[in-house]
Parts: sequence; structure tokens; C-alpha cells
Amino acid sequence: MRVTTAFNRLLALQGARVIDVLFGPAGVTVRVALRRRRAACSGCGQVCRQVHDRAWRRWRHLDLAGQRCLVEYELRRVRCGDCGVRVEAVPWARAGARHTRDFEDLVAFLAQQMAKTPITGLLRIGWDTVGSIVQRVVSDRLDAYRLAGLVMIGVDEISYRRGQRYLTQVCDHRTGAIVWAKPGRNSATLAEFFDELGEGKASIRAARST
Repeated sequence: MRVTTAFNRLLALQGARVIDVLFGPAGVTVRVALRRRRAACSGCGQVCRQVHDRAWRRWRHLDLAGQRCLVEYELRRVRCGDCGVRVEAVPWARAGARHTRDFEDLVAFLAQQMAKTPITGLLRIGWDTVGSIVQRVVSDRLDAYRLAGLVMIGVDEISYRRGQRYLTQVCDHRTGAIVWAKPGRNSATLAEFFDELGEGKASIRAARST
């Protein structure tokens, strides 16, 4: 079996095929090409025909056998009729990210289980990088309709940073999912939730503080 074939099966990168694998002191660099020919704008997603220029870019991927793994691709800058000159969208990474989706999803999962410091040591990334990745993943996966049709809600507060700061969170009792959260623990904080809810607050029939 060829090395590229093995890495295609091993990484299973969405919308990409492995064209070369380089082994070096920094780890494993996997060069890929897009399966599609046309480039899509990373800003709005529309297909662009005019390519401005090209440049190699790397994204940090999940480690392989304890070795750092980097995905490398000759990224195109395209001229979009709506957004102007933008880099093209790639399916294995979110717009503006320097880490793959798989890597960022792992960081976001770990952030639910532990503090930032052990994550930085485990994955060898910076403290600020953890925060920016979590923010990007949440923005990408946040349900735009999470506040629609709320009937029964629960309001709770949790402390963080050794009890010096508080976070107010609202959950949907029907699904058990947290649908809104904001720093603070007073009535003004909760008022922001109802302001954001707008006319949707008319559907709420019961609210419980836990």
C-alpha cells in the first residue's frame, strides 16, 4: 500500500486527498489537494472563478503516534463579487482557523471537562489559543433557533475563577439543554436574556430558579 493511500484512510479529511507525506523533526506534514476544482469564498461560500494568487498554508491536526501532524495545502486567494479578495474555504478547517476541525472539536470537548492549563500541556497549544478555538467552535455549532418556542425554562448561576465571578445560564426544561449564558448574577443580567428573546418571551409559561 502506498503511503498516500494509507494516510488518506488514516486521516479521512473531508473533501481532500493526500498527495504527499513528509517526515521531519517537527513531525509529519501531510500535503493535500481539494477534491473539488472550483474555489469557494470563505466569507460567503459562493463559487469564485477568478483566482488572485496561491500560497502554502499549514493547519495543525490531531497528533499521530505522539508526533505533531500538520496538514499543508496551496491555498488560493479568490476574488469574490460580494466579499472582495478572500482566501478560499477548505472543508477540513473553519474560516480563519489554523487548526483542523477535528483538532478544534477535541479542544472544545476537553474545555468542557477540564481547565485551560492541562489542555495547553496535553495538546501543546497556548492559553489564548484554547479560548479562541472554543469561541470559534461554539459560534459554528450554536443553534440559531435555540431560543424559539421556549415554554419552560430554568435559571441557574455558577461560579468560576475561585468563586470571584459568576455566570447566569438559562436552560430549556423540555430538552435539558443550556440555551443562553452571560457573565453576571443579578436581575440586570437576566433582563438581557429577555431582551434578546424579544417577542419570543410570549411563549414562556413557566420559569424556575434552581
